[in-house]
Amino acid sequence: MLVGPTHPYTGGISQHTTRLALELENAGHHVIVESWKAQYPKRLYPGTATVPDDDPEIGIPQRVVRKLAWSSPLSWFLAGRRHRRSRIVLSIPTAFHAIPYGVLATTAGKNSDIWGIVHNVTPHDSGRLSRTLMRWFLTKLDRIIVHGEDSKEDALALGCVPDKIIVTTLPSPWPVISTPPPQRNDSSTLRALFFGTIRPYKGLDLLLSAVANISDVSLTIAGEFWERRTRYDELITHLGIGDRVKIIPGYLPSSRFADIFGDADVMMLPYRQGTGSIVREVGFRYGLPVIATEVGAIGVGVDHDKTGLVIPPNSVEALTDALTHALDAETRKRWAGGVLRRQQSDKDHWDAYVQAVTGS
Repeated sequence: MLVGPTHPYTGGISQHTTRLALELENAGHHVIVESWKAQYPKRLYPGTATVPDDDPEIGIPQRVVRKLAWSSPLSWFLAGRRHRRSRIVLSIPTAFHAIPYGVLATTAGKNSDIWGIVHNVTPHDSGRLSRTLMRWFLTKLDRIIVHGEDSKEDALALGCVPDKIIVTTLPSPWPVISTPPPQRNDSSTLRALFFGTIRPYKGLDLLLSAVANISDVSLTIAGEFWERRTRYDELITHLGIGDRVKIIPGYLPSSRFADIFGDADVMMLPYRQGTGSIVREVGFRYGLPVIATEVGAIGVGVDHDKTGLVIPPNSVEALTDALTHALDAETRKRWAGGVLRRQQSDKDHWDAYVQAVTGS
């Protein structure tokens, strides 16, 4: 059994769960996805919860049960009862899930094998309660899967046993596109892209300050604001870069990805903190090099100066230097070639991930 959000939920966790279920099915495994009919209270997830027009972004697994609800302990209990004496793989995005998943795992009984895919060992907005919940829950699992050595160190700090931790690369949930990526800009100007939900820990304000330092750089911001947009509007005005910044607000369906990514030369992940981001893989899918900060697993998968750059976090100077480096058209062309070669290894990444999840 695989427990986690799947279609029609939005976001990287749902996309990852969906692709994992499909890959397990393709490998011949019997998979039941226990998904949610109500995953969060609104205050914890203010963005768009489900994809527009019910249009599948990745696909739809064959067997999906949508009965879990954050407000119904009975739904957690019954999910555990349905899968006693089974391998249960929990997709764990936040500490909020520790209690419902803890009930589910306990109900499943000692004869069940409980594994966890831990997307954020240390929550983005980490507090004492979040760390306490994660420590309580993760130490009860039979195995945990994390997506980088930093996440492993975080798990060890929470008291997880080293032998129970599996480190594997987070593969892209998006199938490789058959059409070649668009021809990129070969001028000395640079079109940068910031994509995804806008939250304080993602460092957009730092990126805007760096863009202000280089006149030949423009920036597109595409995604939902999970904080006051006026903060960024005021900063853009203060920096005097309104003519070089384009904002596309709101949740963006996958049908718009080709146009948005096709109009950029490089993707920017200027995170202050965090454990991982599937956004990097979306950029790679459309042929974009990625400039990411060395935080958690944010930069894992970016081959430095071959498919982009990995730079120090919390530094306008480092972002400015990276953008300046990317101004060179020949450098971007070389990076794009590296991205293309990386795309061709997508199947190998998923084969390894399935092996990690199944223990085979």
